[in-house]
Amino acid sequence: MNSETISKLAEWLDKNDVDIEKKTEKLDASKVYDIIDSLEVLRKPIKDYFDMTEDDYYQNESDHRLTLQNPTRKLSELHDRIQVNHVDGSLSDHEINFTYNHEDPYVKGEYNIKTDLNLVNYSFVVIGAVYNNTIVADIRNSISKDAILSIGLAARAIEEWQ
Repeated sequence: MNSETISKLAEWLDKNDVDIEKKTEKLDASKVYDIIDSLEVLRKPIKDYFDMTEDDYYQNESDHRLTLQNPTRKLSELHDRIQVNHVDGSLSDHEINFTYNHEDPYVKGEYNIKTDLNLVNYSFVVIGAVYNNTIVADIRNSISKDAILSIGLAARAIEEWQ
């Protein structure tokens, strides 16, 4: 995996988001999963998390940025998302600081695909820019596991919505 792969997917999402919303284009979630898995931030492949309970994830891997409210519910049902929205620090000193915000694609009770499309797109724009200018280990050591999980949850929700 390289920064170009990440950037190309982000560009494709930006170009096709309206068509995905209209259901005239489909997101291939496996491309998102491949990127997530190649970053090796999470201990397991992203698909293994979807059936995991919130409590299991919280106890064993979460960095506690997500709002987990139902311990027995599957992660695939989680509405909270963590979006990567900015990065600063020093690439040459390997001091990278990602910043995040919470997103909820179900804020009005119904699924809003645009929220998840923006989350995947924008997160990959930021991650791709960093990946292009540093080593992948710097990303692994700096980025939130909950944010990476959120990208996977968003891609899964988009795919199911289609």
